[in-house]
Amino acid sequence: MRVRLGLFTLISFVAFLVAFGVASFVVDPENLGLRIGLYVVALVAVIATILLGVFTLVLPLFGRTGVSAAQLGSAVTAGRTAFARVRQARATGARLNNGSAYAVTLVVAATDLPAYTVSDTVRIAQSDGALVGRGEIITVVRLATDRPQVVAIKGPNSTPQDAAVPNDAPVWPGQ
Repeated sequence: MRVRLGLFTLISFVAFLVAFGVASFVVDPENLGLRIGLYVVALVAVIATILLGVFTLVLPLFGRTGVSAAQLGSAVTAGRTAFARVRQARATGARLNNGSAYAVTLVVAATDLPAYTVSDTVRIAQSDGALVGRGEIITVVRLATDRPQVVAIKGPNSTPQDAAVPNDAPVWPGQ
C-alpha cells in the first residue's frame, strides 16, 4: 500500500511539473483559456501530491491496515496462526478502530517452520491490553507463506502467557 501511495505521489508530482511547465513556457501567452486550464490541472496535481505524500509518510504509524477478512481467514485456515513473544515494543502513538499501534520486535513460534524474529508494526485492540516489551505473548497470523510479516489477532490479555515460545530466534532470511 505504501509503495502504491508513493508511486501515485510521484505521478501526481510529475503531472504538476508537466502542466505547470507547459502552461508557463510552451503555451502562447495570449491563449488565456488554455493557460488557466493547465494552471488548474497543476493546482489539483500539487494538492494531490501533498495529500498523497502526507499519507505515504504517516501510514506506517498505524500498523498493517487494509488486510481483508478473506485474506486473514485464508491465512488462519492454512494454519499460519502462531504465538509470538514481544522482545521490544514502542507505541507509535497512532490509534485506529479502538486499537493502538506498536513498533515491535517479535519472536514468532510458527508451527510450519522454525521460530524466527521479525520487526513489524502491529495493532493491538484496547480490550486486549497494552504491550510493554517485557516478554508478553500475543497471537499472530503470518499473512503469506514466504514473508515474515504478521497481523496480531489477540493481545496479551487474550493469549495464554505460558505458551511455549522461545526467548530468541534467528532473523527471517533477507530481512
